[in-house]
Amino acid sequence: MYAGVKVEVLETEFEQSFEREPSSYSWGFFAYDDTPGSAGGGAGNFSWFDKKEDLVLFLQKFPLLAHSLGTTDAELFEKAKGFLSTVTAESFDQKKVDELNQIISGVEQIQWFGQFSDLLSGETEFAQGLRKFFSSSTNHLSKIQIPEFAEFLRNWGR
Repeated sequence: MYAGVKVEVLETEFEQSFEREPSSYSWGFFAYDDTPGSAGGGAGNFSWFDKKEDLVLFLQKFPLLAHSLGTTDAELFEKAKGFLSTVTAESFDQKKVDELNQIISGVEQIQWFGQFSDLLSGETEFAQGLRKFFSSSTNHLSKIQIPEFAEFLRNWGR
């Protein structure tokens, strides 16, 4: 059990979020394991959702995220859960992500969150870096490149 949720259910929900095919309007985040490298830290995944509301509900349900299955720090879990209980889809922004990252530091970090379209044409360092790694250019991606880019993101960070 993980915070009252069967581990099998947790693993299924995470796997579904990793495997969803993003559309231009999908909301998602990239989170990585913030434990030391010697303990398996650093690995990460994108999780995708149809709506921002679904992303926030997912984080509220799993405040320490997938890589934290072995975490036994109940106090940290409760802090993250308490913080996320005050967040709505309307209020969830980069400032809230930064606050959450402070709380869950040493366990998990959300490196990016936003809409898939932000990665296709956004000017952030993260979006440009992904596009450069994908296509050797920071130029915006064309519609024809989207399916291949979505598949590329499915394997990014693993």
